[in-house]
Formats: sequence, structure tokens, C-alpha cells
Amino acid sequence: MAKSVRAPATPAVLVWARKTASMEIEGVAARFPDSVTAERVALWEAGDELPTLAQLKKLSEIYRRPLAVFFLQKAPREFPVPRDFRRMPGEGLGAFSPALRFELRAAQERRLAALQFYDELEEAPPAFPLTGTMREAPATLGTRAREALGFTIREQFAWRDQYEAMKAWKTRIEGLGVLVFQVPGIDTNEMRGFSIAEMPLPVMGVNRAESPRARIFSMMHELTHLMVRQSGVCDFNEDLGAPPEERRIEVFCNAVAAEILAPAEVFLAQAEIVNHPERPRFWQEETILTLANRFHVSREFIVRRLLEHKHCTNDFYRMKRESYHQQYLANRAKNKARQEPWGEPWGEKRQRILGDAFTKLVFDTYREGHLTLSEMLGHLQIKVKHLPQFEAEFGVI
Repeated sequence: MAKSVRAPATPAVLVWARKTASMEIEGVAARFPDSVTAERVALWEAGDELPTLAQLKKLSEIYRRPLAVFFLQKAPREFPVPRDFRRMPGEGLGAFSPALRFELRAAQERRLAALQFYDELEEAPPAFPLTGTMREAPATLGTRAREALGFTIREQFAWRDQYEAMKAWKTRIEGLGVLVFQVPGIDTNEMRGFSIAEMPLPVMGVNRAESPRARIFSMMHELTHLMVRQSGVCDFNEDLGAPPEERRIEVFCNAVAAEILAPAEVFLAQAEIVNHPERPRFWQEETILTLANRFHVSREFIVRRLLEHKHCTNDFYRMKRESYHQQYLANRAKNKARQEPWGEPWGEKRQRILGDAFTKLVFDTYREGHLTLSEMLGHLQIKVKHLPQFEAEFGVI
């Protein structure tokens, strides 16, 4: 039998590719058949043995890197990693999982592709108009953001449900020159949202596993990160042992998000709050749900807003928060397909993941002759059979 062809991969590039995928040698070896051990992967990285071409192709698949990159003389420059604001219960700062690392890289690559598309179309990318600093009051930034987004309270209250609300907020944020992506396949305990505050075309990502109301809050939290020009990967948790500066930023972004979604003067003017007795500071679940439905936010958001304005106690807030969390866990256990809804058409799923702004830009570039059909499908990660469903909205064919 002919000897397997060996591939002269650069050892330093092999190490770089693995580390930027947040993987250990043992985890890489586990993706191969039994013939490849952790010791063999270590030999490749040390330059003491060359992988076969088939093995290098497998590494290319595992690390999600082009095959040609492994033949470079030195590792290419990697995208800057957004600051990690996550803190999980009982844990310190955790490393990004391979899945999250790949999603962050994909978001950065789409942004660079979008900038190239604008250049080929001879158009200037939209300039993100919002700025702010953490020296300003959250209400000031919240008002500034609402004015830029252009929604009145009456319009907000008129949305039929959380799905219409999420689409409306997302469309307006994209209209400010932000690429909004919905991230699949990431546990909510690891990440609820991320932001890449590079200008122009800043990026935000929200976890697709969460409810639309939770994603709405995530978008406003990440919008605040973009306003203060601070990239980050977030879980929004204020109660854990983060370093003071990182906790301060997350608390600030949460406060601004609250002001965008339910400005204090509007929230406190609601009849249910005005007419509620001062004592006891206990709220019926029906009232909480009514307010949540009106503002299109979560029930926990409403109780937290009541706490902030001293309309309920810390004990009541903690009790309701725990109750809602247990309900969430129970619902997730009943519906394990929550993160990847069954029966959702693949093309429709890709459009929701990529967002309307990026998807339309890809189609516009294709229509103007700057992308081949194959290149367009590659950017969208869809097949030709999915194109007809885009025709009515984007006029692609």
C-alpha cells in the first residue's frame, strides 16, 4: 500500500490554531479515530512528526481554519478578543468554549466582509451615531438611545407580542449601523450577549437560546457597550464576585438598558404602580405580568425595576427571581430543543442568525456583480434551494 502523504504543516501554526480554538490537545485527539492520540498531536506541534494530508484536513475542520493557513511560515494575526465580563456562580473567570470562540471569530469575519462589500459597492458604511461615557447618568444615555431609535412609548405599548417587539428593536438598531447577529448553540450560562465596538459597523450578538424578551434586554445592554466603546462578552450578572471595574461596567449597562426599555418617569406613572399601596410591598403575579406584557420585557425585569425605585423589598425580589429561574429551568428541561427549534427552515434560520442588515448587504453585492452565486451562498451558508424564500424580501432572483 502506498505510504500516506505527509503534510509539512508549520508547528507554530498548529499550536496557534488549537489555542485560538480554546482547545486542549486531549480534546483535539478525541475528534480523531483511535489511531491519533494526544501524544501524536503533541508530536505534530513540536515538529517531531508530520501529520498526513488527511489528518491535516481533519485539523482544518476541527479548528475551522482554511487548509492553506497551516503552511504559513508563522501564525497570522488573530482578531482581538472582546473583554470577558462573565462570572458564573461558584466560578472565576472562565475561558471561552470552542463554540463561543468560533462564534466570536465568525462575527468578526462577517464584519470585515461587510466592510469589503461596502467598498465594492462604492458606498460608505453607515456611521454609528451614539456615544456616551460612564460619567453620565444612565437615564441620560437611555434617553439618547431612545431618541436615536425613534420609538415612542405609545408605539412600544402597541406591539402585539414579544416577537414583534424584538423584531422592531432589532430593525432600528440595525438602522443605526450595527450588525446584529443571533448566536446559536451557546449555553446561556456561558454567554447572553457580546459586543464588538469597532467603528464603523460595530457588532452585537445575542444568545438565540433565550426568550425574545431576554434577547431584547440583551440588545439594549450590548447597545450600551457600543455607546461607551467597550467590547465585551457578557452574562449581565451583577451579584457575583467580579472585579470592581468590570462589575461597574455591567451594572451601568444594565441600568441604561432598563432606561431604554422602561424610562423611569413612564414606568412609575403606570396606574398599577401609582395606585399600589405603599405597604405591604408585595406584588401580585398578575400585576407583574401585566406590566411585563405592556413593556415587552421579562417579569424579572419588572420586579427589578420595582426594587430600584423602592417599591418592593430585596427579599421579595430575590424570592421572585429564584421562582422565575426555577420556572425557566423546568421549561428548558421539557423542551430540550429550545436552543435549536425543530422544524425551522434552514434558510429562515440563517437569516435570523445573520440579521437583515448583513443578509441584504450580501444580496446587494451579489446583484451588482461583485459576488458569484457560490460566494454569496458561502457568506450566507445556505444552499440554492433556500434562495426562493428570500426573493420577496430582498429581490435576490
